[in-house]
Amino acid sequence: MDTSNLDLNAVTAFVAVVEHHSFRAAARSLGVPKSTISRRVALLEGQLGVQLLQRTTRTVTLTDVGEAFHLRCHQALGTISDAAREVRQHETSPHGVLRLTAPITFAEHYLGDLITEFLTANPEVRVTLDLTDRYVDLVAEGYDLALRAGPLADSTLKARLLGVNPLVLVASPKYLKRHGTPRTPGDLLDHDCIVFASTERGAKWPLLLKRKVTPVPVRARVAVNSFLLARDFAVAGLGVARMPGGFSSALEASGELVRVLTEFETPPAPLHAVFPPGPHLAPRVRAFVDLLAARLDGDFAYPARRRS
Repeated sequence: MDTSNLDLNAVTAFVAVVEHHSFRAAARSLGVPKSTISRRVALLEGQLGVQLLQRTTRTVTLTDVGEAFHLRCHQALGTISDAAREVRQHETSPHGVLRLTAPITFAEHYLGDLITEFLTANPEVRVTLDLTDRYVDLVAEGYDLALRAGPLADSTLKARLLGVNPLVLVASPKYLKRHGTPRTPGDLLDHDCIVFASTERGAKWPLLLKRKVTPVPVRARVAVNSFLLARDFAVAGLGVARMPGGFSSALEASGELVRVLTEFETPPAPLHAVFPPGPHLAPRVRAFVDLLAARLDGDFAYPARRRS
């Protein structure tokens, strides 16, 4: 007797008949026609090669073998129901390891307090954070989520826009007092500039000229691939820096930095949360992305802690 292909619907119908004492009541409880219940029970008896139920016009009773089979099936269906309930509960609350990759400087500026808040609110979640400026293959490398600045390339990945961050030009008041304030992009060649790059050679800043984004040559006094350090150098008076506004906003408010050439700023850069395709987003991923969107508030106004 091959029982490997037993129909679970047939087993469920049999148990319902026993527990409701009739085919009709079992059909009502399962929301199917009485004929369907009769067909499923007959199918089950045929697969097992035994008679499970004694049927009369008035009553349904178990055979001896049917009674033993019902006991085991009742226990098995209860176990399945418990397992399904645990899965549903498990999948509605954040848990497991959140594997996240993000640009280095962005993460250092924004993610420390955010991840602390997230883990405090979700004690069953652990975080693995990979800081890198390279393009990470989420599927091949097994990441749940990436944060990516700038326009997204065409992809099968899913994405959620978290906000936009203006790219601004700033300098300290003491630098501007010594060197004057640039009035046009061409003036930048006469100013010391702090560029986000790994080399000072051929430094150019995209600026808006006559409604067109145009690379403008600048004279790099410092080249560094960290907006945090670029900001610190600007505060120290080493030159004009171009950076995302979220890095300079607090220092602009305190007067330590001043925005220049505002009419030539390029359109704000978007930030997206990007995750692999699939019909279901893990609760830990959804909860973290929701927190990011709420705290960044659409324009990166989140008050990240300034380094000492």
